[in-house]
Amino acid sequence: MASTTQESHSIDHFFSAPSGRHDRWRELHATARAWAGGTGERTAVETALADVGVIEEFHAFPGIELMSVLREKLLGDDKAGFLALAKRISVGIITGNYKHDAREWQSGDLSLPEPGDLLPPALGEPQSYRPYFELLAVTPAPASRWSHIASEFRRLRRAEDAFIYEAIPVGSLEDAVCAAVVNPDIAAVAIYEGFALRSRHDAPVLRSVLAAQQPLLATADEADLSLRLAAGLKAIRPELDIYLLSDRRVEKLAGDPRAAMIRRVMYQIEEPLELHLSVLEGIKARYETPFFDNLKLYAQRPIATFHALPIARGKSVFRSPWIRDMGQFYGINLFLAESSATTGGLDSLLEPTGNIKRAQEMAARAFGADHVFFVTNGTSTSNKMVLQALVAPGDIVILDRNCHKSHHYGLVLSGAQPFYVEAFPMVEFSMYGAVPRRTSKKALLDLKAEGRLDRVKMVR
Repeated sequence: MASTTQESHSIDHFFSAPSGRHDRWRELHATARAWAGGTGERTAVETALADVGVIEEFHAFPGIELMSVLREKLLGDDKAGFLALAKRISVGIITGNYKHDAREWQSGDLSLPEPGDLLPPALGEPQSYRPYFELLAVTPAPASRWSHIASEFRRLRRAEDAFIYEAIPVGSLEDAVCAAVVNPDIAAVAIYEGFALRSRHDAPVLRSVLAAQQPLLATADEADLSLRLAAGLKAIRPELDIYLLSDRRVEKLAGDPRAAMIRRVMYQIEEPLELHLSVLEGIKARYETPFFDNLKLYAQRPIATFHALPIARGKSVFRSPWIRDMGQFYGINLFLAESSATTGGLDSLLEPTGNIKRAQEMAARAFGADHVFFVTNGTSTSNKMVLQALVAPGDIVILDRNCHKSHHYGLVLSGAQPFYVEAFPMVEFSMYGAVPRRTSKKALLDLKAEGRLDRVKMVR
């Protein structure tokens, strides 16, 4: 299939994104500056623009409109205009200002709306801050309609929304997979039945990967193709919320076991607002932080505590003639949320039944684990806990001699015996590397020869 870029710039070259994306835009900016200054060639600018052109189809910003204006500046030999817009887009991508400043999306004024905000997020941040994400819309609509689709989602925004998002329309299964791989800002996917299978871009490696994982990918059944895309996206990005919009057999689709990974199945003719609200609801569920949310409520309760009296509710700090600067430094919330009191309301780490239990369950889902247990006294204690849980007195643990001391202490507490192996030294950098596979294998063979292989319970 024809490619929209040169053959040497296939989509596979962009799988190092997103860090590579910043580098390519900085390179384009530098090339444009040289061209505008008379020391560079236009062909170099064209090559640099081709490098960023395809991957930008999988990001909401700068979007179709700004990229079109940028190409028009190049075709019209508008050196100053191209440089100004390339600089503005480059700064916007690197700083992320486009996520919260609508002026970054405007194509009229090519100057920077304001200097890039490089302050840490908590400094000078407005109270109206809302988290930003992007919605991948896999649609059968022609590319000429994609700008309208993105605009339609933008018009659905309300002041009451807890989050803001931009839509990224793509027209094929392969483009959807590419977008999910290269764009970490994508948090939800809306799949409209009827999209194409193949990408408009040259992606032979991607096609071979898809063919190896899904031999029946070339099916002509549109509904089946939608389910296969949903399964593929879930395999790549398990955290994605996936919504399927169909104009036929919705009940059958919803009852298909393969649709279990889809958050909601809807009719395509339903109001766009229904999808908008569903997407926000899904993000809100993932945004939930049970313990932290409860801690904020706890800090707002008008209660008196008699534990840790010097800092209880911050009274002795903020009224002190000597240590008020401590209160100014840490802020009042740190003291209002002081949780050593046994007045209840914050659950227990020893036997969680409320918000901590819920938080551990959500963490387990995020990590793909059966269970997660929170530990508040550091990784050293965690290492000892793991060792004592997995090994018994007399067991053998193959251990890197260069490991952290907590592993040695864990062996002492558990009664297990270490079998030390040596990591390879990197003298040039004054540090050790990993334990070679050959070394670990030799240790196992030596223990087997000694008749002690059955006692090996762990390799760390």
